[in-house]
Amino acid sequence: MLEVLYQNSIITLKTFNLFLALGFLFGGAFCIRYCEKHKMNLAFLSQYFLPLLMAAVFGGRLFYFFENWAIMSDNLISVLHLWNLNQYSFFGILFGLFVALFFLARRRHEDFWAWVDASALTTLGVLIFTHLGFFFSGRYYGEPTTLPWGIAFDASHIPYLTPLHPIQLYAAFLTIILLGYSVKRSKRIHLSGVVGTWAIMLYSLHMLGIDFLRGDPTHYTYTKIVFAVLAALSFIASVHCSHKTHSSTS
Repeated sequence: MLEVLYQNSIITLKTFNLFLALGFLFGGAFCIRYCEKHKMNLAFLSQYFLPLLMAAVFGGRLFYFFENWAIMSDNLISVLHLWNLNQYSFFGILFGLFVALFFLARRRHEDFWAWVDASALTTLGVLIFTHLGFFFSGRYYGEPTTLPWGIAFDASHIPYLTPLHPIQLYAAFLTIILLGYSVKRSKRIHLSGVVGTWAIMLYSLHMLGIDFLRGDPTHYTYTKIVFAVLAALSFIASVHCSHKTHSSTS
């Protein structure tokens, strides 16, 4: 584990922050490329990029704050500490992004569900690097294992000295497969919203499974409930998109 990549008296470069920056660079390039291939309005993305980003940031931070209410309620102003990059809720980021996207898409008469596709697949790309960053920072670690690929983490906040399941790497590997599958599926399926909602559903399901190997007891039950609810909502949205598109063409 290499939590700090570089440090001197002035600068501290954490590996997680580096992977997150790489994730945003990859995600931005992927989103532009996806929109070009699917003939989407890039002017809409460039015009509303900042509001969408801020909605995702504040949504992720706000949800994380309430998820950790018992710890953070003593310092309410800490909800504005946006620089704590490893203190965001995945569910909150999606919620903030999609709510803002819904209203902005309606305002500009854009296809909201097509942008859900682009946003969901872009998010998967960012999540690959995020999970790798979690691995190097020792966050969301697994439970002890005797399997040969178990990894011992040298970190004061991890109570185990024995090798652990590298669930961060499991999540990164499965997300790479899911992104590749979703991109391939998007070339065959032309129903807006189906690919994106299926991507969110499958990601939630594989994270729900991985979470059973989690060694960190924090929000152990809560995260399972969140991913289960997110998978169910994504499935319902996918059915809605299929029905809506077929109804409009019949």
